[in-house]
Amino acid sequence: MKFILTLLLAGITMSVFAQSAPGTIPAVDSTALLQETATAPIANKPLSSYPKNVVKMNVSSLVLNSYNFYYERMLTRKISITGGFKTMPRTGLSSTTIGEKLVDQLDIDRDDQDDIDRLEASSNAFTLGVRFYTGKRPGAKGFYAELYGRYTNLKAYYAYDYTSSSDKNYKFPIEVSTNGFGGGLLLGGQFNIAKKVVVDLYIIGAHYGKLNGDANAITDLSSMTAQERQDMQDDINDLAPSFNDKKMLQVNVTESGVRGNVDGPFLGVRAAGLSIGWTF
Repeated sequence: MKFILTLLLAGITMSVFAQSAPGTIPAVDSTALLQETATAPIANKPLSSYPKNVVKMNVSSLVLNSYNFYYERMLTRKISITGGFKTMPRTGLSSTTIGEKLVDQLDIDRDDQDDIDRLEASSNAFTLGVRFYTGKRPGAKGFYAELYGRYTNLKAYYAYDYTSSSDKNYKFPIEVSTNGFGGGLLLGGQFNIAKKVVVDLYIIGAHYGKLNGDANAITDLSSMTAQERQDMQDDINDLAPSFNDKKMLQVNVTESGVRGNVDGPFLGVRAAGLSIGWTF
């Protein structure tokens, strides 16, 4: 955001000349001069003026098929409040630009590659924050620290493929819906590249909170034995990571399908992000 500092100094120049004969030097009426100077209005404008609002879009998130929009409003000369909305339509993670690059660069075995290919996700998120800018010039300009809170609704869709001990294959989709809320800190810098155009650079940030939700799949598993359903249950529970020796995903497999809960930490990292904005 580019903020313009305007200093208006009102200068009043008055000269009152008395009538004089041609060819003589005009006499100055000092009494009138003093009276008019004392009563003349003086322009009274703010010593500083700068845009108080900015709307931004995160262009770096487009590689994940994610669309992020932000609004920022100045509260004081160097403190602002921010609000953001992020949405990602249902997307195959391996089909995104960054997903393809990660798969190409990392040494991923065939099984892991298949897991990634079968995973899709969609999400919506809301973020509120307070920014504290450095520097002497007023406005949302310079390096900053932002305290923020974030709520996220994330849905994941996994095309589960399992072969039982009796060599029978089962394929069905598992849908996971989670809600996460947490708080964190973001460090970055915001600078103008034109009169009303700014760039917002996220240097590093992270948040932590609570995540919970459910996992469901409706399918006919009546042909499986009790032991086969138990083996499938263990296999599904191993799909999600564990924290502090506690599994994030706990499901029960019955004859009518899969039902379970998600419970764990809400973790997120914000780094190397770039937003472009317009001030007004």
